[in-house]
Amino acid sequence: MEQVKVLLVDDERDIVDTVKYSLELRGYEVDSAYDGVSAMAMVRGGRYDVIILDVMLPGKNGYEVSRTLKEEMEAGKIDTAGIVLFTARKLDNELREEFVATWSKADDCIYKPFEMEDLLKKIQALEHADVT
Repeated sequence: MEQVKVLLVDDERDIVDTVKYSLELRGYEVDSAYDGVSAMAMVRGGRYDVIILDVMLPGKNGYEVSRTLKEEMEAGKIDTAGIVLFTARKLDNELREEFVATWSKADDCIYKPFEMEDLLKKIQALEHADVT
């Protein structure tokens, strides 16, 4: 069975190190990026099954990165991947949050702080799903 490849994008290196270590212990292959522009370049140059994408990133925020990558996936320009938004920021109201999540075209969202088991469930749900 082929190893599931994850791209973990967060500007907080401690979070990246901790989550990457936890995922690698569970058999995932994990690459990391610390800003939106680098993440987009990595996805365009490689193949990822799941992208865990922080919302508050330097350069391009996670909502913009998610929307751009999903549009490129839909157009067949890059390989399909599931995107999980990763954020500590809950928006001020449920309607606005739903609009932003829909606009970003992300497949799922997890809020910090989180339980590793919850993140794993979201990753597993997207590993081989048709997410375009």
